Amino acid sequence: MANRLADAQSAYLRQHAHNPVDWWPWGSEAFAEAQRRDVPVFISIGYAACHWCHVMAGESFEDEEVAAVLNQRFLSIKVDREEHPEVDDAYMAATQAMTGQGGWPMSVFTTAEGKVFHTGTYFPPQRMGQMPGFTEVLDAVWEAWTQRRDQVEEQAGSIAEALTNQRRKQSQLATLIPSEDSGDSHQELATAALEALVEEEDPVHGGFGAAPKFPPSPLLNWLLEESSWALHSGRDDRAGGLALHTMEAMARSGLFDHIEGGFARYATDKAWQLPHFEKMLYDNAQLIGSYARLSRHPAADAETRQMAEDLTRRSIQWLKLRMLTEQGLLASSLDADTVYEDGTHAEGDTYLFSDDQLIEAGLASGLSQQQSQALAELNRGVPADEHALRSGAPLNITSATPRTLHFDEPLTGENLELWQQVLPELQRIRSGRQQPARDEKIVAAWNAQAVTSIVQASATWADREVLDFAISVAQRLWDIHVENDRVYRTSYDGVRGEGLGTLADHANTASMCFALAGMAENATTWLQRGTALLEFTVANFITEAEGPGPTGASAILDSLDEGGLLRSAALAAHATPVDGPEPSSIASLAQALQSAEALEVRIQKGAQMITPDQILQHVPALAAKAPLAVGGSLLAAGRAHRSSPALRVFSAGPEDLEEVRAAGARYGIPVEPVDASVISDGNELQVSICLNSPAAARCLAPSSSVDEALAQLL
Repeated sequence: MANRLADAQSAYLRQHAHNPVDWWPWGSEAFAEAQRRDVPVFISIGYAACHWCHVMAGESFEDEEVAAVLNQRFLSIKVDREEHPEVDDAYMAATQAMTGQGGWPMSVFTTAEGKVFHTGTYFPPQRMGQMPGFTEVLDAVWEAWTQRRDQVEEQAGSIAEALTNQRRKQSQLATLIPSEDSGDSHQELATAALEALVEEEDPVHGGFGAAPKFPPSPLLNWLLEESSWALHSGRDDRAGGLALHTMEAMARSGLFDHIEGGFARYATDKAWQLPHFEKMLYDNAQLIGSYARLSRHPAADAETRQMAEDLTRRSIQWLKLRMLTEQGLLASSLDADTVYEDGTHAEGDTYLFSDDQLIEAGLASGLSQQQSQALAELNRGVPADEHALRSGAPLNITSATPRTLHFDEPLTGENLELWQQVLPELQRIRSGRQQPARDEKIVAAWNAQAVTSIVQASATWADREVLDFAISVAQRLWDIHVENDRVYRTSYDGVRGEGLGTLADHANTASMCFALAGMAENATTWLQRGTALLEFTVANFITEAEGPGPTGASAILDSLDEGGLLRSAALAAHATPVDGPEPSSIASLAQALQSAEALEVRIQKGAQMITPDQILQHVPALAAKAPLAVGGSLLAAGRAHRSSPALRVFSAGPEDLEEVRAAGARYGIPVEPVDASVISDGNELQVSICLNSPAAARCLAPSSSVDEALAQLL
């Protein structure tokens, strides 16, 4: 019999609708029921594409005996972290503080007020070495609750107080301070950040840090933009070297889907050979923009540029093929697991090819036996055996062993021609396989980021078809997710969810509108939409700061916490200045404010003008210490440091306008809405740089070339 999750919109919640566990969705009703029954609350947090969430569900939540214990002793709540990121962030902070690590599924035990007293992540059904079994954990929590209730509640209160203090310290970085002068020049901060990144870089395999290795998505756009400006001004180009090394490595690795496009969430090994196969929109929404930039980047050679363009176009096509819903919006993710008709799960099965299969595909594509064998030998992928790969155990690869597709060197020349010849056959084979499940949930922030990146690609290549795709998604997002200048975070099958969006949802959607204002025919409409959204965001997400802090400082909230559940649990989350897989919500707001400023939109809260510099006070504190955590903020800070320039076109031919827009995409400078009357064949280009920060507010002399105009910024 189905439980109360059966009618949930979330695919993740519906995956648990037939568990024998009496699940409740997140909400005040669940906590009220826990208070009525006087029982502790078990909160399980995950997402639809999460492999280990599926594992724990099969091992524990589908087990009748485990369910009986949960139903008798606990009030169980299931949370989709993508639907409620504010809940996930708050309880992840508690989990990391208490255990030193985090991940999903997240398993949290709280009082009926939502105050944490015990946490963990995945628990096996029975003890495995030092890891307790789930029923063992449930027994221990219940024993503490019934035998040492006072101690449990005292501990919950102490944890809540510690988390409040931690949040207060973090919120002092995530504040709006009226003064714009940090005392540090942006170039000094950029240099310090780059020096730190050089030390953290993996010099062999690219990327940063050890396994598991994640794409540094929020950092890449800043590195590419910093590189463009360094080359333009004749400075040392450390940023370009860092960006190219990582992006080239990722592009030929097992992390990238060489057949259909798109990147997996992360690699389980330092060489990027074995991905965790889930494919998330939020990663690809950023990486599409970065690789589009690389496709015309001055630091890249011709082969790298072509590789980047091919990769980006294939990834945009993957969005259309696998992620575009009937409503014209982009779904959240593809599952890591391939699920067969008999219910068995196999992680990554859809994506693996043996040498025999590659050779067979080559022969079917008209390659000779020798060419097909040579193509198979190029692959240095590994079987989907994470344990063997990490432990160094023999992989025992034969010609029949399914493996990831991973290349030690970029495919060029004849090898690239062979691959392109066999690619249609590999795509045909892949399409005939069982496909991973798709989470149909639409998330506003991720769709908006994807549109912004696709607009950037269209400007870079002067590609009208790509732009039309971006406009189509943007318009559907606006129609379904925006009402009265408010962005709603999720929708399912065209039906908007009830929850108001987070700061990132509002900021990213505003940035999307500003990106379209420089490209779409109805530029004024998009500019007005972005302005209205940003005004609502500033009015509602910036509030009075709590506790000691700089004079006149304001706090920035990540969510409006409608209903106050997080506040009652002493977990109300301020916006974070620290990037994760996505740019921090502070960085997203700073980027939206900077885009508005560049387009001469002044945003005020009351009598105070709000500028990007005012919310980037954390950058001096973190740039040298944790540059990987502030890539999104460094991007906004660099643009603000250059006085938020925009390109103003007075006269141009159609090809000139394309050149101006491509330069704007390369250097992070928006093009002001262009009146059609100034564009005509035979017109001489006249373009000016306008500096639009309040302290500058002037246009420089018009030039007859984009390079001459940009040179005035040096």
